[in-house]
Amino acid sequence: MQERTLARRLLTAVLATATGMLAAPAAQAATPSVTAPVGVISGMTQGNADIFLGVPFAAPPMGQGRWQPSTPLASYSAPVRATTARMGCAAPISADVGETVNEDCLYLNIYRPAGVDAHASLPVTVFIHGGGNQTGTPASYDGTEFATRTHSIVVIPTYRLGVFGFLALGGEQGQPQGDLALSDIISALKWTHDNIAAFGGNAMGMSVVGESAGAANICDVLTAPAAHGLVTQAIMQSGFCPGRPTRAVMEAIGTATAQAAGCTGPDPLSCMKRLPVPALLVAWNTVWQQPTVRLKDGTSVSRPLFPVTPSGSTLQPKPVDAAIRAGAVGSVPVLIGFNRDELRTFLAGYYPLSTDRYHALLKQDYSGFAADLQKEYPLTPGQDPVYTLSALRTDQMLICPALRAAAVLNGPTHVAVYEFADRTAPPFRSLAMKLPDAPGFDRGASHTAELLYLFGYKSVAGPLSPVQQALSAQMMDMWATFGRSGTTAPWPAWTPQAPDVTVLALPADGGIRVEHDVATRHHCGFWDRHPAIPNSLFP
Repeated sequence: MQERTLARRLLTAVLATATGMLAAPAAQAATPSVTAPVGVISGMTQGNADIFLGVPFAAPPMGQGRWQPSTPLASYSAPVRATTARMGCAAPISADVGETVNEDCLYLNIYRPAGVDAHASLPVTVFIHGGGNQTGTPASYDGTEFATRTHSIVVIPTYRLGVFGFLALGGEQGQPQGDLALSDIISALKWTHDNIAAFGGNAMGMSVVGESAGAANICDVLTAPAAHGLVTQAIMQSGFCPGRPTRAVMEAIGTATAQAAGCTGPDPLSCMKRLPVPALLVAWNTVWQQPTVRLKDGTSVSRPLFPVTPSGSTLQPKPVDAAIRAGAVGSVPVLIGFNRDELRTFLAGYYPLSTDRYHALLKQDYSGFAADLQKEYPLTPGQDPVYTLSALRTDQMLICPALRAAAVLNGPTHVAVYEFADRTAPPFRSLAMKLPDAPGFDRGASHTAELLYLFGYKSVAGPLSPVQQALSAQMMDMWATFGRSGTTAPWPAWTPQAPDVTVLALPADGGIRVEHDVATRHHCGFWDRHPAIPNSLFP
C-alpha cells in the first residue's frame, strides 16, 4: 500500500510539472534536486530514472555573443528548474526536426538512475550527436535506458551548427575561425567535469561518445589543447578522425557565405550580425551546395564533405593527424566503429538501379579506375546494383577511413574497433519530412542503425525485438565498460599486426564475435590505393 501511495505521488508530481499545476508538498519532496557549484538544479523522476532537461552550460550565443567562443557558466543567478527540453541550435530542416532559428541553445540533458546521491561516484558518458555538423539536436535521443541499465550518468549537450558553429572569416582579433562548435563542446565537457559530482557522477571517469559528425568532433576533443584532461576514454561511431580542411578553406567558405548574404563591405561580420537567422541559413546552404571552394589565391579545391573544425584555428592549431602523432591524445583509450551497410539509407533514392545507370555512375565518379572498381566489386546476380554501389561507397568513405584512423591512433594510445552488423535493425524513419520509402529496399545495418541500441534514437520505424533488446543490453554494457581499466579491456585491442574487430550481430547471424579479416572484406587495400574522399555522399 505504501508503494502504491508513493507511486501515485510521483505520478502526480510528473503530471503537475507537465501541466503547470501547483504540486502538493509531498510531490515537491519527490522532485530530484542537486546543489552543484554552479547552483541549484531540480529535475523530474520518470520511472526508474532522474532526468534533468535543458540545463544551461554556457551563456546564450546571441546578440554580441553571436560568433563568440563560449565558456562554461560558473554560477546561476537563480535556481534552475530543468524539466522542459530546450530547442536545438539554429539549423535548416532535417530528417529529424524542422527548421530551427533558435540561438539561445547551449543546454544539456542529464539522465541518471533514480535516487542517486552525491556520493555515488558513477561513471559519466557524454554523448555528442551527429547530423553532419549542420543539423541535429539532443531531443532526438533518450539516455534513460543507458543510464539505468549501466548504473551510470548520461549527458547530452547541444553545440552550434552550420554557419553559427563553423563560420571562419579571417584571423583578425574577434573574427570567428570555424572552431565555435568545438568551443561549445569543450564548454559542455568542462561544465560537466565541474558539476557532475553533485549529480552522483565521477568527474575523473568521463567517457565521450559521438556518432557521425559527432565522432569527428570527438577527434578534435582528443587533440585540442584546451580539452586536454577532460575525458578518460572516447568512442567514435561512424565518423572519421584524421583529415581536416585548413582554415584557408573554411575562410573561403565563410567569405562566400558573407557574399551570398549580401555582406560585401569591409566588415562582413558586423553586417552578418545584423541579419536574421533564416537569411544566414540560406546563405550558408547556398555555398555548401557547390562542389568546389575558391580560395583567396584564385585556386579552387573540393568542398569538404561537411563542416569541421579547421586546422590552424585557435582551438585546433595543428592538423589532427600531426597532433595525434605528437602525443596529444595521451593515454585515452579510443574505440572506433562503423556499421556494416553505412550508406544504404543515403542511396535509397537510387533504388531500383539499372545496370547501365550503375556503370554510368562509376564512370562519372571514378573515371580513373572505374574498370578496376568493377572487378573489385562484381555485381551479384539477381541483386539490385544499388547494394553494390552502397557497399563500395561505404567502404571508401567510412569503413576504410575508420580503419586508417585506427592505424594512426595505434601506438600513441590503445585502440579497439567494432562493426555493428545487425542487418535487421529497425530502419531509419524521418520525423520531420515525408521521405518516400522505396518498397522492397533493404536498409541493412545502415548509418545511425546502432543508435537505438544505445541512446534511444527516435528516428526509427519501430521498437527492437526481444532478441535485439538482448543485443542492445550487451552493447550498453560493452560501451559502459570500455577503457575503464586504462586499456581497451574487456574489448580486444586492435593493432595493424592483429586487426581484431568485434562484430556486433544477432545470434542467428553469428552473435558477438571477433573477426580478423574485416579490412579485407571491405576492400581496404584497394581504397588505400585510392584514398580521395568525394565531397558528396551521393554519386
